Amino acid sequence: MKPLFRIFLALVLLIVLCLPALPAQAASYQVIVTSTIGANIRTKPSTSSSATITRRAPYKAKFTAVSYANGWYKIKDGKADRYLSDQVAKKATTGSASTYSLTVTSTIGANIRSKPSTSSSATITRRAPYRSTLTATSYTNGWYKITDGGKVRYVSNQVVQKTGSSTSGYPVASMRYFKLGSSGYEATKESFARRYPASTTKLLTAVVAYDAAAKKGTLDQTFTLNYSMLAVPSGSSTAGFRSGDKVTMRQLLNGMLIRSGNDAAKAIAVRTAGSESKFVSMMNSRAGNIGMSASHFMNPHGFYHPSHYTTAADMQKLANTYAKYGDLMTISGRKSYKTAVKGPYARTLTWYHTNTSLPGDTRIYASKTGYTPESAYTRVFFIKKGSTRYGLVTLKGTLPQTETTLRSVLNR
Repeated sequence: MKPLFRIFLALVLLIVLCLPALPAQAASYQVIVTSTIGANIRTKPSTSSSATITRRAPYKAKFTAVSYANGWYKIKDGKADRYLSDQVAKKATTGSASTYSLTVTSTIGANIRSKPSTSSSATITRRAPYRSTLTATSYTNGWYKITDGGKVRYVSNQVVQKTGSSTSGYPVASMRYFKLGSSGYEATKESFARRYPASTTKLLTAVVAYDAAAKKGTLDQTFTLNYSMLAVPSGSSTAGFRSGDKVTMRQLLNGMLIRSGNDAAKAIAVRTAGSESKFVSMMNSRAGNIGMSASHFMNPHGFYHPSHYTTAADMQKLANTYAKYGDLMTISGRKSYKTAVKGPYARTLTWYHTNTSLPGDTRIYASKTGYTPESAYTRVFFIKKGSTRYGLVTLKGTLPQTETTLRSVLNR
């Protein structure tokens, strides 16, 4: 019996030692598609190649996810592992914490702190201006816990008060609604948080290029495009220009602002400054001149770069500047545009505006769209209510979130 008992003990010990090596069953949870245009199901967690797209899932479709990393849900699609971006889907089984609004009541502003204490000025991260709105998640011992650019911060009840209403009417991450030409605002949310602007960058590109061309009198001067002028990152939106095309700056501006062509933006930059890098220097200089102190740009089209960023408050300054250019506003208000391109590939190009939000609402008289997986959907809307003109900047939102925010300000 003893040999058999020893064998039994050895087998038990072997099983116990091997248990950690056995694969654990991954926890699963549901994710639901939030984008109204559907969600791409990919073989890899990357948007670098459209070849990784296996199919498009419809709006509100549900999937079983097993993990989440770097903005991508790993989902089970049949027996295969697939990937779904968090820009088009969200975890369905996790409810978000209830939130409510705070309004800064102190005329000298409110210190936003990294810790709920006034014992050290080192905990002050920034000062929120008078009457700005903050989103709070809880209140303890005289301190509101707030969300500030994705980080947990604190603000004292001595300088803010609870307004009772949630920010559900403005579900995008950051926004500013304001009268055009004004430094104040009608509504705001996380407007000092750093965000990626995506193709709303092209408003600044247009201003810089228009000024230079108007000064030289070359807006309608024909020139020839070459390959280097059209070289843009893979995955870029394009207006359909080719090397050898004979075009004008005005045509490129239309292709950039209506179709949101990165090829048009790159050509504009090289034509204006001689190189993309020199044009980007001009962009950052102009941004500084109009007070965009929290912004930095790395390219003329808004393709993702970690050092290419802005804030909703800064984009208000850009929108105010852009609105002064009648020609550019006319372009941004066109629903479509047809133009004849000369050269070896002579043809007619037709562009349709990339903004499809509330197409029947005539109060939206101009706009610029943007999207990258990192930025999510970004928008600058120009709105008219009677004789008053307004601007609305929305940064980092899904399409439904962006439209909800737009409807909220239109109905104010």
